[in-house]
Amino acid sequence: MAQQFQDVQLDDVVKKVRIREGGDGRSYVLVEDIRDAFLYFGDKFELHGKPVPFLENGFHERLYPERIASYPTEVLTVVPVLPAPSEPSSAALSSSLQITAVHPPLSSCSIPPFLSSDVARQESLHTLLDSQTKKLMNVLDTMQAQVDRLERNAQISEGKLAEILAAQKNIAETQDKLMVKMDTMIANTEALLTQTYELHEYTLPRLFIVLPEVAYHGINPAQILSKYAAVKFRLYFLCECGTHTNPTGPHHMNHIHTARHEGYEIKHPTAFFQKYGPHALRLLHALKLGLNLANGVIPALSTINLIDLPAQLGKDLESRVSASIQYLTAYQRTMDPSLSGMTRTDRSTTCQSRAAPASSSMMGELECPPSPLDAIVEVEGADLRRLNAYLEKKDQDRALGNLFRTVDARGHVKWICLDHFRSTYHQRRDREFENEILMHRGQYDRRLGIVTVVLPSSEAITRFMDAMTQAGSFNELDVQLRSYGCQDLKILGDSLSKTNVSKLILTAHQYKGISSLCKKKLPPVLEIMAAGKVRYFEFKDIKDLIPPRGVQIPKTMSGVRSLELTGISVKEGHEVLGEMLQAFKHLAVFHLEETKLKETRLKSVLNGLSSCQDLQVLSFRNCEIQSESAETIAEFLKTCLTLKELDLSQNEFDDVGCCEIIQAVGSQLTKLLLNDTGFGDEAAMALERVVSGKLLKILDISDSSNKLGPDATECIIRLGGRLHCVELAFPRIQSSADEVCARIVQALDASKLERLVIEGNDCGDHTAAALAQMLSDPARPCAALTTFKINLPKVTHAGAIVLATALPQGCQTVKISLRSPHLFLEDMPKTTAVKSLFTAVCARVTYLTLSQVEMSDDEALLLCDAIQSTDILCRLEYLDISRNRMTPAGAAMVLGTPS
Repeated sequence: MAQQFQDVQLDDVVKKVRIREGGDGRSYVLVEDIRDAFLYFGDKFELHGKPVPFLENGFHERLYPERIASYPTEVLTVVPVLPAPSEPSSAALSSSLQITAVHPPLSSCSIPPFLSSDVARQESLHTLLDSQTKKLMNVLDTMQAQVDRLERNAQISEGKLAEILAAQKNIAETQDKLMVKMDTMIANTEALLTQTYELHEYTLPRLFIVLPEVAYHGINPAQILSKYAAVKFRLYFLCECGTHTNPTGPHHMNHIHTARHEGYEIKHPTAFFQKYGPHALRLLHALKLGLNLANGVIPALSTINLIDLPAQLGKDLESRVSASIQYLTAYQRTMDPSLSGMTRTDRSTTCQSRAAPASSSMMGELECPPSPLDAIVEVEGADLRRLNAYLEKKDQDRALGNLFRTVDARGHVKWICLDHFRSTYHQRRDREFENEILMHRGQYDRRLGIVTVVLPSSEAITRFMDAMTQAGSFNELDVQLRSYGCQDLKILGDSLSKTNVSKLILTAHQYKGISSLCKKKLPPVLEIMAAGKVRYFEFKDIKDLIPPRGVQIPKTMSGVRSLELTGISVKEGHEVLGEMLQAFKHLAVFHLEETKLKETRLKSVLNGLSSCQDLQVLSFRNCEIQSESAETIAEFLKTCLTLKELDLSQNEFDDVGCCEIIQAVGSQLTKLLLNDTGFGDEAAMALERVVSGKLLKILDISDSSNKLGPDATECIIRLGGRLHCVELAFPRIQSSADEVCARIVQALDASKLERLVIEGNDCGDHTAAALAQMLSDPARPCAALTTFKINLPKVTHAGAIVLATALPQGCQTVKISLRSPHLFLEDMPKTTAVKSLFTAVCARVTYLTLSQVEMSDDEALLLCDAIQSTDILCRLEYLDISRNRMTPAGAAMVLGTPS
């Protein structure tokens, strides 16, 4: 198209200015082009006497550079701000300047008549010069104003130019982002299409190997499946890990490997090898020789660590793979001799048979390297789906071969093992879950799978439960709810149903309901129990968890195996608790502790427990059970034939009540706790009479309100000779307690003893010597002992030093009370003997009581020296030196000693 021009007129001069065309198709004339044409800076234009406006954008702002609409057939007129200036002659300008500079005004002078005409001429010239000078000054002022405006426009233009450049840069960046997003969308679309196809096509793992269960050397492969029908093969799936998974395992394994599974026995082997033999053969070659892939690696079999393989494959794996290759090669040849061991559909590996020498035996191994993975995975999806029919499966609801079907970033289906699945897909969610735990100052023991957390509000409960359902599996949740409502308990139940948590420890404090006796607490808990996923429950300090009535109890909640209630009030809800226990058909552990149980409440609970045929552990610790209820408990225990552990400590049974309980169930128990009761002579004789000593491993009959007499102590001594306890706490002895405790110690078999408690008796040097002999006996070492507690109120310095030097240094908790007035005698050499005692004690004892031993500042100084001399070997965690003869300075000296 020919260039068009706009006619523009200034005064009598008409010039042509180029017409431009914008991106929107509109034509315009730049004001700057008009100014360049006339060398004049006008900014007003008219058409037929009407002003022509500047073009604007959508925000009513002038477009830059400034422009006006074009009128190709019309003439635009430039309207000057002032008349166009005319330049005066140089002679007139110079005379004007000379006159103005030299002569005063002529009107003030007296002019002679003969000069009047000349004067008149000079005055007219002067007037003309003055008017021209004023005009010139006005023009100069106008030009200066225009120069100032141009400078301002130039500054504005620089700012607009910077904005334009920034906008252009922003547009370029936006275009780049759009292109990246478009590429991502295209890739996602392709991945989605690939995923849709492969999820339908590959419903079973594609990579597998077949290994024999016995050696086939020297056997004709054509006769194996007919003549040797008992010979079996097993199929093992491979994990398709690679660049799309995170390394895992003890050697950071991230290559294609056999899954941790016992394998599948192949049924109908003849038909199986006809269909899948070539595919299995190629995979065996790849496994033996190694193969590099685009997104993964199959390492050579000789480089794989046995620890990375399943236990059943670690032995003779390489020889079994070679044998399987030999057998499958020979078997294929017998099926189709014309193809030398390959099926007619397998053209990619015929080079292997051609490469074999003609003299090779029928069982000779093919030595050609394997094909790439594209050649390996030639089995179609329909054939893979029929693979299931040839396997003897015993997985039930588990993933096939312990593999999980996943999709990588490109949409390809990959079957990976459990370890790679967890390390790849749970890693980010696990980090978020751990951060949530740390935010609430909780703990996460990964080794044991225990999470402990305190949640202060409903918002925290909701946020934590959301993170928990997305995280990996763990076993136990110990949660405290500071402020909670019924809806929070429902959220807890819904979240637990989506996890693998098997044990719940719930401590709840302030309930946000209208009344603390609300009946809405128990139903969410019952729903968790009825779901069956959580099997072990422990509830603490939920005073009104169990309402008196009005709650619908499910008939059967067979999934609950353990129920522990601590600080739960059953004052009005004992009947509801009894109904709950009747629904727990397979309950094995029941604890009801720190709850007041009167006779009626106890009967309701025992009536419910009578339906639990698998009850093995029963605890009513610190339930204020009266002696009159001992007969009721004994009658229940006679019917509970599966009970193994019984804890009735810190109750108000008398000696006769303890005797009835022991006679009812003592012969079958492995654990019996009757401490802090009325255990006395009758109970001790019954215990010796009933307990054979073969089963009972844990016995605590300490801190009784009764002391044992001579006959009862003899029974305990005889019983001690039969026991092979893991934990033992001595009873209180009436007379000669030091000698009796020493005899019990001498009779004990301490080879398996882990916890020994001798407290509440007047033990002294005899007991200390017997313990020292037991602890230092090389024939029966106390290697298992971890907790040792003893009070020695009658011990002397000699007995204390014998016991202290015999104490094992590896014992976890050693608590010794040397509260004896005979410990520091006046006639003994204090400096050597006392320091030796303190040095031995500091290196072995964790809890030490030295109160009321008449310790002075001298002994305190020796104790400080012992603590400092043992330095890092000092194990003292607790020290009691109260009620002694030390001065404040001596006590301050001990307290200031670093340990």
